[in-house]
Amino acid sequence: MKRFQYLLAFLFVFVSILPLQAQKKGLESINTSDLKRHMLFLSSDELEGRDTGEPGLQIAARYLAVQAESLGLQPLDKDKDYMQSYIIQEKAYDRENSGITITAADSSVTESSDPFYMFPSPAGDHTIIEGEVVFAGYGINSEEHDYNDFENIDIQDKVVLIMNRAPMNEEGTEAQFDNAKWTDMQNFQYKMQYIMSQQPKAVMLVMDPKSGMQSIVDVNPAVAKFLSKSRGLKKEDEKSADSPGNMPGMVLIHRQVADQLLASVGKNLKDLQLEIDKNLAPQSFLLEGANVKIELTMETKDLEVFNVFGLIEGSDPVLKNEVVIYLAHYDHLGTDGLGGVFNGADDNASGTVALLEIAEAFMMEKKNPGRSIGILWVSAEEIGLYGSQYFADHPLVARENIAAAINLDMVGRTKTKEDEASTRSGLTIQGGDSVKVIGGLQSKVLMEINESTLAESGLVGNYKYNNLTDPNRYFFRSDHISFARKDIPVLFYSTGTHRDYHMVGDVEESLDYEKFLKMTRFCYKVGLNVAQYSGSIKVDNPMSKW
Repeated sequence: MKRFQYLLAFLFVFVSILPLQAQKKGLESINTSDLKRHMLFLSSDELEGRDTGEPGLQIAARYLAVQAESLGLQPLDKDKDYMQSYIIQEKAYDRENSGITITAADSSVTESSDPFYMFPSPAGDHTIIEGEVVFAGYGINSEEHDYNDFENIDIQDKVVLIMNRAPMNEEGTEAQFDNAKWTDMQNFQYKMQYIMSQQPKAVMLVMDPKSGMQSIVDVNPAVAKFLSKSRGLKKEDEKSADSPGNMPGMVLIHRQVADQLLASVGKNLKDLQLEIDKNLAPQSFLLEGANVKIELTMETKDLEVFNVFGLIEGSDPVLKNEVVIYLAHYDHLGTDGLGGVFNGADDNASGTVALLEIAEAFMMEKKNPGRSIGILWVSAEEIGLYGSQYFADHPLVARENIAAAINLDMVGRTKTKEDEASTRSGLTIQGGDSVKVIGGLQSKVLMEINESTLAESGLVGNYKYNNLTDPNRYFFRSDHISFARKDIPVLFYSTGTHRDYHMVGDVEESLDYEKFLKMTRFCYKVGLNVAQYSGSIKVDNPMSKW
């Protein structure tokens, strides 16, 4: 608590010196030293990763609100403090009242208290899954490789035990299949497509022995932490939050639980893997007489979180009624529970800081643009885009007057040799003067303004991922989608995902401030050009008609 009190004291001293700084007009006011100054605070260890509902995020919200007041933005919330409050409902695992019970064929009972993780999190507060168990090797059914772990076994209404990855070489370093979709340590979706079609009660996933991992905690502590709780936007007319449907769950278990299960029928996971890998042949079977009971209890509590919003009123007597909204999420992933902090410098302290500089630039212009400018920092993006969803449902300006929404998410890095050498899949990090552009699909006018501003700024737009059918689904994965669904035209700018995406390596020292500065100034000019456009920002392809 003392640390947070110190941070708050520092915050107000920090803000009080801002008016003493030499003021520059408009675009020139956006500079590297200011970007770095804000970044050092927001991505510091002391904010503990800005996780939704945690003290670090509340301090970040207050920091942004104080900055908004210092800059002279207009508050539109009912308390006039720039902070829009809403409730996230959290369900967290009650470990003392959760566990796995194994009953062997001889009726002996083994109880395990090793942590397990269920995905998706169940809708209710108390879940029990019980049934016979089938071991199904790696859980692969691949015609391409003439390999089927489910041949001659029935998994309907049973609990299926599978390993991650695919048949491996002797050392466990390379897969015997050449298709990465089966072998990526964290790619479960390909296996689950077939398994779910067979209607099991649940799927228990264990790390294969050759991986050297005991549980999902060893693979990715952030994923384990994310899975240990379920958070959703609390519905105003119901007691419960938005929850996934009651579909068969994936239960990520500890290696010891798998061995206890298999020991009930005289088997062990290491030997089974060696046999499968040696002969490239399934070793699937029903654990005769064995039964497993998975019991999960959840504790529910409400978390108050905040969006932060300020307005810069336009100068045109008619156009000022329209608002161009800049948005960026300021939350991140918190800590890994093992001493590591997910600082989230690029994701998304970079967009958060960029908005501070953009707001300052508009306030330093001799004359405000024709349309009004809204500066919106949203929370709870990492757990489901809930902050932007809440604002879009409860806007602080008339929704029909929002002319466009411009989203900044990860705008502070550029491609490096380390990114090129990374084995992580799905990296989209941009090099040089390239910027990832998503959106502009609803309005030709907005896309034209985007393209002309890119040319003016010396940047190159990469539209590779600006496709609704792109498998990465970037159009749907950041906060602009909440506005697009309301038929508000959107643009989303990013320098792309990199090797440190959602890792503890996403720190301030890894930012490219030259690219960061260029991106911030470019995004400022895009919004300025939209706000100054004399015609209508016509929506000629509304998302509601897609």
